Amino acid sequence: MDNILSLLSSLLCCFLPFALIFGIAFWASKSREKKQNALLAQVPPNAEFKAVLRYNFGNQQSKFFKMKAFQGSGVLYVLDDKIHYITTNNPDDNFIFDLKTSQINWIGVNLTNGLLEWFQLKNGEKDYYFNVETGIFIFNTNSKKMKTTQVFNYLKEAQKKYQ
Repeated sequence: MDNILSLLSSLLCCFLPFALIFGIAFWASKSREKKQNALLAQVPPNAEFKAVLRYNFGNQQSKFFKMKAFQGSGVLYVLDDKIHYITTNNPDDNFIFDLKTSQINWIGVNLTNGLLEWFQLKNGEKDYYFNVETGIFIFNTNSKKMKTTQVFNYLKEAQKKYQ
């Protein structure tokens, strides 16, 4: 009997932290999804393109020690010759980029942020880094969801129309 109790308590001690981490990640993912859906409803109907993305601003992208690989999430959309980004966190972080003058660069995998692919929008003031919202996992497990490379390629093609 003591052996069974010892085994059960050992298993509980081993699996409880994983279950707790997974539970928190699941809850955070569902919370972001709810906020993102509310933002998607705000996108003007005549927007040419929209995507749910995670972001980092400025030097947060290259920091090694941080709680999450991204600062927040939001919706990026293209309307006429402008790229708009609205966040789920802070309305002060929302911005508009001019497709004619902004730099759009492919970053690829940045190991300080896990195995996530990123692209950069730059307007001279601050660097903005984005990747596609994948949900609870860092890998895009839904084949119907857009990939970061697809968003990047769309923005590069859209930019060509205005240069």
